[in-house]
Amino acid sequence: MPSDEDIKKSFFLVLKKCTDIMIPQNDSGNFSENPFVDIETIARKAGIDIQRVQPEIFIDKEIIYIKHAVLIGTVIFLNIHDNPEKQRFSIAHEIYHFFMRRPEEDNLLQAVARQGEAWKKENAGSITAVEETIADYYAANLLIPTERFILWEDKTDEEIAAAFGVEPKCIRERRKEIKQELNLLLPKNLSSDVKIEETTPLSLDELKAALESHNIHDSGQT
Repeated sequence: MPSDEDIKKSFFLVLKKCTDIMIPQNDSGNFSENPFVDIETIARKAGIDIQRVQPEIFIDKEIIYIKHAVLIGTVIFLNIHDNPEKQRFSIAHEIYHFFMRRPEEDNLLQAVARQGEAWKKENAGSITAVEETIADYYAANLLIPTERFILWEDKTDEEIAAAFGVEPKCIRERRKEIKQELNLLLPKNLSSDVKIEETTPLSLDELKAALESHNIHDSGQT
């Protein structure tokens, strides 16, 4: 069975392309002040309804037990007793499953599906476990994009978690993931409008300055 780190390294670039497509409507603010991703708006624009319910619900005369969330058709049912941060992560996680279950659409996530099948053939272990790892990683990238996080990394986990609307344990995991992600991204572009020299990789401070300048420009400030 591949390690979580190996899975994330293999899938990061295509997952980032997917999440970049999902959040263009949030790509115009100053992320050093407000990095929050409106995940419920993203879900609804994708055609997903969200309902907060008790952990036991009746669907077609069947009892369904909800630990955190379940996707049925185009509806995400959330456990109403989970805190808002857990619910946000559950929505982002289920968005991944929503697109993965729509093979008629030709999108980047279908490339992820094909890659997942390759993992199944090449590695012993459960493809379901691999898919859940990918779904969690997709959710983390959707809620805490790499280029937004690095503008906040010098703050405490609790401060960053509050700004992004996630649990502190999610931030602790992102710190580890983003070290790997930056190695995969640099010296390439972090976004279509932030150009990084191909011959001379930027330092982290220079990268932050470039991103902050980009965000201020986009928000119309001077």
